[in-house]
Amino acid sequence: MGENRGKALLSKMSGNYILHFMSSGMMVLLFLLAVSWLSYSTSDYSFRQENYQLEIAYILTALISLGWMMSMIVGISFDLLPLTHNLDAYNQTHSTHYLFINLVGQLVIIGGIFSNNLQLLFEMSTIGMVLLCWGVISIAWPSWKLHRNSVEENINCGKVALIPSVFIPLASLVVLSCWIFRKNTGFLEFGLAFNVIVMMGTISLTLILAHFNRRLGWEVIKSINIRPVITIYLVLAILHSFASLWYARGDVSHTIFEYSLAAPLFWGFLSTRPIRTIKSAIGHSQKPHSRLIGTAQWFFLATGVMAIIPDFYPGKFTNITYVGFIFSCAVLAAWGSGIYLHQDHLHKSIHNRPSLWSVITVNAIGMLSLFLIGFEVTIFGESSDLVYFFMRSIALGLMIIFIFILLVRDLFFTMDTWHRMPMSLDKYIS
Repeated sequence: MGENRGKALLSKMSGNYILHFMSSGMMVLLFLLAVSWLSYSTSDYSFRQENYQLEIAYILTALISLGWMMSMIVGISFDLLPLTHNLDAYNQTHSTHYLFINLVGQLVIIGGIFSNNLQLLFEMSTIGMVLLCWGVISIAWPSWKLHRNSVEENINCGKVALIPSVFIPLASLVVLSCWIFRKNTGFLEFGLAFNVIVMMGTISLTLILAHFNRRLGWEVIKSINIRPVITIYLVLAILHSFASLWYARGDVSHTIFEYSLAAPLFWGFLSTRPIRTIKSAIGHSQKPHSRLIGTAQWFFLATGVMAIIPDFYPGKFTNITYVGFIFSCAVLAAWGSGIYLHQDHLHKSIHNRPSLWSVITVNAIGMLSLFLIGFEVTIFGESSDLVYFFMRSIALGLMIIFIFILLVRDLFFTMDTWHRMPMSLDKYIS
């Protein structure tokens, strides 16, 4: 039934995700150049300085969450949601409008980073964040139409569209507001926690549950429990955001701050039923799945542990756990979901899909560099921090290169036929 509905609809937006995925990958490379420049320059806000670490962390995090990572999420939404909701709410204008604004917003912020002028950086970052927020707000109305139509038609996936229609635009406005009012004590800390743990964390958890529960049909949790699971995560994550605010103002202890951070991460891990997934993922009776998304699930645990390690040195980072979460859970869940959707469009058998261990390995190397920093391991003497930075940057760069090769190979150098309708569409809409 789901397949017939999809064939009757033949969404005009199918395949549009490719431009957004390519955009995301290219902007990651520019992002890495900007971060490398921050490591080498001697400006007032470079990584060599102790000044403005929080502001730079905020700018870079917004560039990730609202920039190249959001391009991935929006690409998935444009491609899949019209099919699962049986409505062409999105059109080419929405896609082009979002893509252009998102790219310009990212380029403005990156240009500010290279300006070597602190005041200009802050001004261009404000303009860039406004553009990035404008981009996600521009898709709020068509996403809401998807949700409203699914409720009226009694389609069993209506609440999924609430994420791009309500949650992400509101979250982006919170991030922008905290930046604009950053002179108020604790606002940047609140916004940073909200951006990473609330927004990126909720999206990552949703993608993991969608993959195992809906796409693969493993039923790790009951469908009626998905909403409470995400709600509990949101409550814990928002509490951590307020704990960040109160800690910056000296109202709570560092211990409370750390455990408030660990709580949503541990819940994100436990709520996805890791014992059930690992029983299905390994052994003689293992079932095919996205190993990137499976790894992202377990990194909820790893980053939760990072949050409560006593005296875990943050190095030049404002919060090393935030960095670890972004480049493990968030990146792997987003790119893993995108790659799996792309392979669905190629109608590749789920038993013959690449395991992508190379991506997982380089990601683990990047995470290892964070642990080496956190435990203050100085294998390379005074150059240790620089070596660990290169480990992290090269790992992320190689991840993107591997994924680029995969997309280009599957698009231009493959015998597989690309199909407008992804395989197993009934899994998404059942």
